[in-house]
Amino acid sequence: RERKSPQTAQMPYATALVLAAVAHGHPTQAAATAGTAESERPTARGTEFATLLGGSSPDSLVTPGVGYYAGKEIASYGPPIGTPTVWICFVGSSELTPTTTAACKDGYSPAGSKPPSTALLFTNIGGGAGAGDIEQSITPAGLSSVVSMAPTLKANGFSGVSFDMETLSGFASYDDFSQAMKYAVGNCTAAGLLTLLTTAKSGISTGALLNGGLPSVNNGRTQPWPGGTTTFATFQEDVVPLFDIYSPQCYSSGTQVGSVHDICIPFGGISYAGFSGAKHFWPSVGGKWVQSLNGADPVDTLNAESGTNFGPDITVTGYIVFNKIFDKI
Repeated sequence: RERKSPQTAQMPYATALVLAAVAHGHPTQAAATAGTAESERPTARGTEFATLLGGSSPDSLVTPGVGYYAGKEIASYGPPIGTPTVWICFVGSSELTPTTTAACKDGYSPAGSKPPSTALLFTNIGGGAGAGDIEQSITPAGLSSVVSMAPTLKANGFSGVSFDMETLSGFASYDDFSQAMKYAVGNCTAAGLLTLLTTAKSGISTGALLNGGLPSVNNGRTQPWPGGTTTFATFQEDVVPLFDIYSPQCYSSGTQVGSVHDICIPFGGISYAGFSGAKHFWPSVGGKWVQSLNGADPVDTLNAESGTNFGPDITVTGYIVFNKIFDKI
């Protein structure tokens, strides 16, 4: 991550980010490219943050939202359920990947087909923790790649960036991590991009973030959450509200079915209620769970138990589907 000068570091965060943005030259570039991007997707909603930084308005979010994770490894499982409004082109990497929509497939039709035209396209950084996944941590270099690529992503056809925060690596302290994350998210917003944060079962409560991943497979290369539960509460208050969508992962393998409590109960003591500052709350759910509802609206189902599972101040305004869409349960 590029270090700020002492003078910049002492300034209010918004002011420092403006100067950093100008130094990177992206407000004018974003404004120039926003109008030339070829897209069938609507643009309407502005934000104070984007206006402050001189960036273009982020694309509008349709709610209730229906999102899908679709990566290059996903085979043909049949058509999506519902009309997708967000499409996350998921690969899983510590670097921002993909950087062009040409690498973004629909994942549910024959090879080479495109994502649905109804959906806003998101690229992704980060991924899960497990055997073979040790290069999917959120890192300083990875967040720097978001900063450097943000000005061009809109012109490349993307409307947003997904941050899959399941393991961390390389941060000296919580302040080091939080400032890098704020800087990355702020640059996305300034470039007219939506941002999404997803965590596995309430973030720090997972063994991956709490204990630094899985030592048997990552050789100690990931790290525990810097500062423990106290700084995680700070993260919920100060960083999460910068994102447009927060998406807790209501699954482990992605194939669980049952009540909202059954699929969403977090591992450990961190409450979802701490995420009440998020602009939108869209749980990630397994395709098998969606089908198990037999046509019932997933948003209505999630909201029916929201007070018990997510907290009284959280309203579910969408959902994101992970894993296979099965023909039969």
